[in-house]
Amino acid sequence: MANSNTPKQPEKISADCPHCGFSQLESAYAKSTFCRKCGEHFSIEKLLLKEASSLKGPSFFDKFSKLLSREKVRDVTCFGCGSKQQLSSEVQSTSCPQCGSYIDLREFRIAGPFGRSIQTQGEVIITSKADVASSRIACGSALVEGKFKGFLLCTGLARLKLHGKFLGSIKAEKLLVEKKSEIEFVRPIKVRSAEINGKASAHILCDGALTINKGGFLQGTVHAKAITIEKGGVFSGELFIGEDEGTAEIPDPTEPVQRSGHEEF
Repeated sequence: MANSNTPKQPEKISADCPHCGFSQLESAYAKSTFCRKCGEHFSIEKLLLKEASSLKGPSFFDKFSKLLSREKVRDVTCFGCGSKQQLSSEVQSTSCPQCGSYIDLREFRIAGPFGRSIQTQGEVIITSKADVASSRIACGSALVEGKFKGFLLCTGLARLKLHGKFLGSIKAEKLLVEKKSEIEFVRPIKVRSAEINGKASAHILCDGALTINKGGFLQGTVHAKAITIEKGGVFSGELFIGEDEGTAEIPDPTEPVQRSGHEEF
């Protein structure tokens, strides 16, 4: 059977109870429901409208930057089979040549309460005003400045620029803790490489090299293939070089829920 690129309405959506915060799956066509934990009634339509208002379009600067990079190509990784391809930065969607899966390439900017899942090979920006909960964000690259609780899967660069606790878990090709950040990672994070420019407390499983630059401070437990601490950088904690745990997998806390295809917001 031939694969179709036509976006389809998801059969199930994630709905968070506004009374107790419990997350449950509901029909995409449901207008309201009862919480399976506290029993309270709530409107799904109002939740979706509130989340839709949290998704902002690209700013003028984003549009201008994109205009300058029209001729550039980007690496795209299929979430289904892991195969890679190169596409123009102007392309908004495609199909995997290997397994035929639909691949969304749009960019998302979240600037308010948000509780749904996103799967795109574009960039996801979680602004300082965002409050993302009970979500699975799978993306090509990410910038996190606001609150996030869930699972962040990034096939490229995950940049964090914030103060306080980071309640989510991360699996990324590269993690970058920006300057002036002060982050306490509550859950272990799994990365191919990491670069620390601000202050962080974390349990890091790193397949490759971890770098603490001048002014960077890292406290916690690190399993890595290699570590570089520049003059002016500080590491405090347990360090394991070449240990097996460095290649361990971090489970997706949203499993066994599996999503495929295209989701509209």
